[in-house]
Amino acid sequence: MVSSIFTAFLIGYAVSAIASGRLVDRYNPKPVLMASGLLIVAGLSLCYQGSRLYHFWIFLFLVGLGSGATWAVPNTIVQHWFYGRKHAGLALSIVISGVGAGALVFAPLVDFLITSLGWRATFLILGILFGLVVTVSTLFLKPPPQAMQVAGRRPNNKVLPDGDRSAAGARSYASWTFAAVIFSVVVGVFTFQVITTHMVAHATDMGISPSVAAAALGLMGGFSIPGRLLSGLLSARLGWSRLLSLAFFGTGASMLCLVWLEEIWMLYLFSLSYGVFHGMRVAAQVGIIPEVFGIHSLGELIGITTAAGQMISAIAPYAAGALFDATGTYSLAFLVIFFLLVAGGLVAGMIKRIAVYKDCP
Repeated sequence: MVSSIFTAFLIGYAVSAIASGRLVDRYNPKPVLMASGLLIVAGLSLCYQGSRLYHFWIFLFLVGLGSGATWAVPNTIVQHWFYGRKHAGLALSIVISGVGAGALVFAPLVDFLITSLGWRATFLILGILFGLVVTVSTLFLKPPPQAMQVAGRRPNNKVLPDGDRSAAGARSYASWTFAAVIFSVVVGVFTFQVITTHMVAHATDMGISPSVAAAALGLMGGFSIPGRLLSGLLSARLGWSRLLSLAFFGTGASMLCLVWLEEIWMLYLFSLSYGVFHGMRVAAQVGIIPEVFGIHSLGELIGITTAAGQMISAIAPYAAGALFDATGTYSLAFLVIFFLLVAGGLVAGMIKRIAVYKDCP
């Protein structure tokens, strides 16, 4: 029943990511982000009065409706501002690193507030605090120059196969390319959901104390920050497609530390390696969209890929738990994740080969 609350949040998040992405492609992003902030404030603050399960379904759905925009809007705006510039990848990676930094700051803060004031007061305080953060951020947000917005609505690229300039050919190859991007996003988010839900339980099953396992999970988020920042530097040399492929193979290799977990140092090695490559993957899955599709409808494409990843991966914790119940161990579940990540790496590496860009007048 408690998990169903998170599902309600994910549904709201998916709707918000698509809607806000579409809106930011066409209108000033300030009111979009401001409205999203108000939804977050309302949802979190109302949880203060929640007394029935359906209350939290509704309230966390509202939080999700606001939260999707905090991902789609900033990532769209920064790529519009820096599209085609030398440090575009670095700019995107700095913005995305805010997610990892937020986890480091707010996780201990939430724990402190719940311990000191209780969960009801914590919801109210977080609602006010997040509202202030989003409001202040919106005040400093500047829409991209009008010329770039117009360029974003008039794509100068088409996805075409070699020797085929037909509209049907363009649609076919664009569809295959988009399917490949969706697959890579789903695999990445699916893996993350399984790890964050079951890593601590697996480590304790292996004889590692819960406090050490929880600390390793927290460090995983911290290590993702240098991974996100490093992605900005590497993308200029490798391109987002190759970087995404590298990130998948790196996270796949990291999973072997969990499959063969016996000592604490193996758990911390996993936290380090998975955290860094996970950070790269998160940045690359956003950066690859303008690389293969241009900036036409960029916000909508970010929203759709994000929503697909979140909704399909909502079954990930349940699926891993079902495998554990059937086998009595997480080894099979983590091996499945390993092969999914290898497949994700292969698909990501072929994305640029599926689509060939041709300049169009």
